[in-house]
Amino acid sequence: MVHGLAHLHELGIVHRDLKPQNVLIVKERSVSAKLSDMGISKHLAGDMSSLTKNSTGSGSSGWQAPEQLRHERQTRAVDIFSLGSVLFFCITGGKHPYGDSFERDVNIVNNQKDLFLIENIPEAADLISALLHPNPELRPKAVEVLHHPLFWNSEMRLSFLRDASDRVELEDREDGSELLEALESVKTVALGGLWNDKMDSAFINDIGRYRRYKYDSVRDLLRVIRNKLNHYRELSKEIQELLGPVPEGFESYFSTRFPRLVIEVYKRQDFNQNQVSATAANSTHLPSICSSLQASKEAPIPPKKWGAMVKIFLKAAIQHLTLLIKLKMQKLH
Repeated sequence: MVHGLAHLHELGIVHRDLKPQNVLIVKERSVSAKLSDMGISKHLAGDMSSLTKNSTGSGSSGWQAPEQLRHERQTRAVDIFSLGSVLFFCITGGKHPYGDSFERDVNIVNNQKDLFLIENIPEAADLISALLHPNPELRPKAVEVLHHPLFWNSEMRLSFLRDASDRVELEDREDGSELLEALESVKTVALGGLWNDKMDSAFINDIGRYRRYKYDSVRDLLRVIRNKLNHYRELSKEIQELLGPVPEGFESYFSTRFPRLVIEVYKRQDFNQNQVSATAANSTHLPSICSSLQASKEAPIPPKKWGAMVKIFLKAAIQHLTLLIKLKMQKLH
């Protein structure tokens, strides 16, 4: 559904009537969703970003964006708002974020929404809150929605956390890093207390054999996840069984104990901008590393960070080449 909307927007088409009734569920080899009923859709002329004021049709009651209800300027963002309501409807089994049908339009105009039913799904609450933002300029683009953690599988979530840890290792605790400060500022929400209290004693004893960790640090938890993921095959059978298989079991071990970790790290803007696109595409963060190296001409990397930077770059380069080889092999077959 989101892929379809992103494709329409790329073509300059605004659907304008996105609602559950206009989403067709197709059951073939796998279940997929297709957008339908393009009756009042409009094509944006030339380089225009909004529709003309004399555009006919206004969508369906209860599923329109506030600017549609107010007959204000309409952009692709009207579809994004409707998408938020539809996703809420899907996740909650038919509920609406703006209440019963007779009160929805009033609540939409007054920004009176209730997302209580999805608060236990942090990624869903974060995304849908953004989609339903009353200001159309502050809603994400459809292509950005595709990269949101709500749609990540276990492998992508682990890849993101590992890459985030790699990024953090370039920061110096003693230099007053803004990135580290931002990361640790959410530890109360992301960790919910000391993270060692939420893990099995056998696992804590195992990691304590190699180094000391700060159990109230997001950075140190990311480091544990990265190290155990990178050295999974070297772990004892007991610890492997405790963590579960990679990626699903391993990811579940940490996500069930720290359900807000991924989304809180994601929301730190530095991680969001530099790593999410690559992670969501199941690729590497080599492009952002290259950008960092290019930028280093103006702001040179301190010598004490060279080793870590080279290590990350080489690792990403190998992953990048491996991905290119796989894509080439797929084309040959």
